[in-house]
Amino acid sequence: MGLDRFRIQLAIFAFAALLLAESAASEESEVAKLKEELAATKSDLADTRSALARTQKLVEDLALKVDDFGKQAPAVDSERTPPADETARLPPQNVNNPAISFVVDGKARSNTQGDDGVGFLLGSAELFISAPIDPFLRGYVSINATSDESFDVEEAALVTTALPSNLTVKGGRFFADVGRFPHWHDEALPFVERPQSIDRLFGGETRAEGVETSWLAPIDQYFELTAGVYNSIGEIPDDLGSVVGQPSYSELTYLVRPHTYVDLTDTLNVEFGGTFFASPSETRRRLYGVDLTLRHQPGTSSFYQGTVVGSEWYWNDQDFLDADGGSSRFRRNGGYGYLESFFGRSFSGGFVFDHAESIAGETEREDTYSGFVTWKPSEFQRLRFQLDEIDQTGKNDQRFWLQWTAFIGSHSHGFANR
Repeated sequence: MGLDRFRIQLAIFAFAALLLAESAASEESEVAKLKEELAATKSDLADTRSALARTQKLVEDLALKVDDFGKQAPAVDSERTPPADETARLPPQNVNNPAISFVVDGKARSNTQGDDGVGFLLGSAELFISAPIDPFLRGYVSINATSDESFDVEEAALVTTALPSNLTVKGGRFFADVGRFPHWHDEALPFVERPQSIDRLFGGETRAEGVETSWLAPIDQYFELTAGVYNSIGEIPDDLGSVVGQPSYSELTYLVRPHTYVDLTDTLNVEFGGTFFASPSETRRRLYGVDLTLRHQPGTSSFYQGTVVGSEWYWNDQDFLDADGGSSRFRRNGGYGYLESFFGRSFSGGFVFDHAESIAGETEREDTYSGFVTWKPSEFQRLRFQLDEIDQTGKNDQRFWLQWTAFIGSHSHGFANR
């Protein structure tokens, strides 16, 4: 019995020694691991200190350069510094270098049945000058001549640039913001001639003298509202006389035009606008109009391709003088629709339908169906061929056009021109 007990005790002591040996080995392994981590941390800390030292050196060098630059800069003239309660007026931009452009628009035409026959004409020779006047105002002038008229100041206006609440005010002589094409210059049109419906209703363009205010709504949806007051809008044909009273506020012409733009998809958008202008006097003119432009523009890989569909229609209600000195009231309407497709940077083509009525007298109708092709060898030159089929009251006519337009100086081919 004694021997067995001794053996048991000896086994217990051996097992305990084994456990102690394993525990010591584990502690030595843990200590070695901790030493390795401590060494790595010290190395990272040394790298961080080195990077911080280099950064501090760069900052000090930069500060020295700034100090040297400040010492070399000219001293500020305290007498020229505006008081704190005044706004510093910056010098005008482009004061000695305004944007100047000149457009030459020549045309050749041939009629098969009409009275115009064959010939050449200067559609437009236009000098356009524009420049900022100061940080709050810019001005522009357009001087134009045609085969029928000598040089004339077509537009001369001032436009504000820094009014609050998204307001812009324009004053002087300019094209009133009516519809889409009535306030465009001839050379900017997508086809050769201004539609006869526009020409009969406005005398070509909506030239006016007065003041116009535009407000851009501060919302995500584009919405612009224009209001204006003018002596008159457009020109009355020479053989007609519009009834005009004594100069007064009631004889001025007042305009309201809402205009909005919507992206229907990533490649399709639509513009829609309405126009109303009138004089308070019961003997004067009232005109209502709507305009719609639909654009399809493929992705950026086909930037110079796409299709534009546009239309305008107007209803005019106006009094005109009779030959015997009386007056008669005439209600007439007219408008157009067109489609233009772009086949790349240089080529485009399309079709136009226009319905025009005489603004007064007997209703002389003229429906015109046109096809046109445009080639642009560069952004400064354009050639266009157009064929018109004209269906008039009592007769028909075919007309051929060749238009050659060149741009000298600054000009734009912006979004609105599509």
